[in-house]
Amino acid sequence: MGMFTRPPFALFALEDIPIKTLNTLLQKAKDGSTVEQWWWYLAEVPDYRAAPQERPDYSHDLGTEAPINPSFSSRFVGKRLEDLTQWLINKPPNVFLDGGFFGVLDKQTERTGKIAICRVNDPREAEVAWCIQKTASESTLYVAGLDSLTDWNMDVQDSKSGAQEFANFLAHKDGINDV
Repeated sequence: MGMFTRPPFALFALEDIPIKTLNTLLQKAKDGSTVEQWWWYLAEVPDYRAAPQERPDYSHDLGTEAPINPSFSSRFVGKRLEDLTQWLINKPPNVFLDGGFFGVLDKQTERTGKIAICRVNDPREAEVAWCIQKTASESTLYVAGLDSLTDWNMDVQDSKSGAQEFANFLAHKDGINDV
């Protein structure tokens, strides 16, 4: 058995998504959690200054709370999945984010209300192993319950839609905007 995930999880907006939609997604994700925590950190700047931090007493910040600042603007618009993975790999030791999974919001998000949940293939390489879409309400329980190796692989292998979504992601390696 592998190691369980460690929230919060980075959430990247690869498109300009309306603030109202972002707030709705964050709130639904929190409401879908059995512990009602803010487990998605909406990444906004590439330099980690706003990312959740681990404190000397071993406590840590949680993810982004809704409502977010109305002037929010993602600096990850137009980035590739590999760029996001590299960002996670390069995070400083005091940045408290799960290094194995992250979420992505693309141009379909506003219409579908889904978050693409991606798994890092190898923590030493900027390669995405799998991506699967879940509604915001399902997303928190899904990532919280994942064993970083075993459950993820079984879930994707057992899911025809997961296999198709992964094939779509592979076909759009420069980004996920058409998924």
